[in-house]
Amino acid sequence: MVFREYFSRFYNAFLDAVFPPRCIFCDSVKSLQNGICSECLKKAKEIEEPVCLKCGMNKKSCVCKTKSRFYDGLCAPFEYEGVVRRGVHIFKFNGQRDNYRYFSHLMAQNIKKRFDSVDFDLVLSVPATEKSISARGYDQSALLAGGVAKELGLVYDNNVIKKIYETESQHFLSTVLRKGNLTGAFDIVDKTKVAGRTVLLCDDVSTTGETLDECSKMLYLAGADKIYCSVIALTQIKEQK
Repeated sequence: MVFREYFSRFYNAFLDAVFPPRCIFCDSVKSLQNGICSECLKKAKEIEEPVCLKCGMNKKSCVCKTKSRFYDGLCAPFEYEGVVRRGVHIFKFNGQRDNYRYFSHLMAQNIKKRFDSVDFDLVLSVPATEKSISARGYDQSALLAGGVAKELGLVYDNNVIKKIYETESQHFLSTVLRKGNLTGAFDIVDKTKVAGRTVLLCDDVSTTGETLDECSKMLYLAGADKIYCSVIALTQIKEQK
């Protein structure tokens, strides 16, 4: 055991020397804190208190009165803008898959803060199709969910919810079209794994919440007792008056 720990520290130090750690938000080689350089740490916009535990937004931006959701709660450490948005893009589209380690740590810390009284039974991820995974080279949501599960000492199961057909990217659709775009896109493979359980569903980003809600609907119909969601960042959507 002592040899393993020594070897692990030596190996990690060797990797850091050969491949210096880069900031997850700006991709620069600098002194880091939890994977983030001091400049980006100042710029990254955290979700400000007080926070609505249902939608994850600052209560000034809460839209829960006008939008019903199948999930019971949502949390995120950051708002999806500026350096955070850039960091998510680097992680998703620039092949920096190992950045999930830092993101999942930040998500796990946020979950502990927001949902400290919740006893989770299972961690799941918003699924992608094999075509999407093949094109990117990895499933970023699965990596995040696995990392979060490890941090929280929970079980992650990648064989519960599946995406059964390709849909248009939510990013390019209007708010109205996003919900219909996902209808029927997800299916629960084994209902016995979620029936009566408290589920933690992980994804990278939530903009309108429609993807998380559609997955949560299927989990709810499969008998899940409670469904909570966690993402790296979410878009603050102000209520329309």
